[in-house]
Amino acid sequence: MDVKEIKEEIKQEESFLLKLFQLEKFIKKYKNQLIALLVIIIVGVIGYEVNGYLQTQKLIKTNTAYNTLLKNPNNKEALKTLKENPKLFNLYLLQTSNQDIKKLKLVAKENGIVGNIAKYQLAMLKGDIKDIQNYTMTLNSVYKDLALLNLERIYLKNNNHKKAKDIASQIKDRDIAKIANELLHYGIVK
Repeated sequence: MDVKEIKEEIKQEESFLLKLFQLEKFIKKYKNQLIALLVIIIVGVIGYEVNGYLQTQKLIKTNTAYNTLLKNPNNKEALKTLKENPKLFNLYLLQTSNQDIKKLKLVAKENGIVGNIAKYQLAMLKGDIKDIQNYTMTLNSVYKDLALLNLERIYLKNNNHKKAKDIASQIKDRDIAKIANELLHYGIVK
């Protein structure tokens, strides 16, 4: 080994020891704060995991209640449990509404796909042109093309072929547009 290499190696070891000494000094100075930070991190991770577990258990419980209610709609305890999960409760109301306008109005107040479907069903039950048009103008309406097809049908029934043709031209879904064009062509309305 060369003397120059030995000096370089000693410098590196000296630098390493100096940094180690500084780290030790830093740890001694901020010992309590570092322990507190570590405890906070551990408690946070444990809390996050416990919360995730509790949420999963809640979902399992409400899903079981949902399945129970589908088999036995008179189960009051399952209904009470299902109300803990508003989205699933609204799905249950929608599924069991059987054209009950009161239930549909309750679900239609909610955002999301279930509320959107309830709005569509309400508009179709009422059969009012204005309600159906309002639904078609709703942002992200799930059944927009079906609602437009129903509007076209109503206009054809009222002998307003021009308006029916305008409505049919707004339909984007190819299969529904085909049905709309056949309605226009044959004028079959019930």
